[in-house]
Amino acid sequence: MLGLTRRTDYALVAIAALANAKGGKAHSARQVADAYGLPVPQTMNVLKDLQRAGIVTSTRGLHGGYRLADAVEKIMLLRVIEAIEGPVRMALCCGDDEGEGEEPCVSCGTISTCPVTTGTRRLNERIVGMLAAVSIRDLMEPHVDVPVEAVVARQ
Repeated sequence: MLGLTRRTDYALVAIAALANAKGGKAHSARQVADAYGLPVPQTMNVLKDLQRAGIVTSTRGLHGGYRLADAVEKIMLLRVIEAIEGPVRMALCCGDDEGEGEEPCVSCGTISTCPVTTGTRRLNERIVGMLAAVSIRDLMEPHVDVPVEAVVARQ
């Protein structure tokens, strides 16, 4: 099954919780976890990953905790997934050919003769485009209207 991992799900819940904080008040990982029934250690880990990615900020001290670094309208689903899971890839051949010194398809022995490489890469581009077009605010709305036009326009 293709889907979001539990860690990404926890990250989305944590971001939504921080977005709903009254007056932008900081919340600890424990407060977020307790409010939504999430495991505290995993919530702490995803919040640290989100902080490293610049999606949330953290402050130490008595009134410290986590806050969103930007408005939820500006935080895109792709950015959250990549902060937690790394680059989105449908298959090994979907990686960026010039990405950080990594060889494309390192463990793929059929790249030169594969009949689906081009199609798989196009599919990956479409999925990445859609994830980049959906904000966390979109996910928080009761009726999500995924902006498919942005994906179709890229074809």
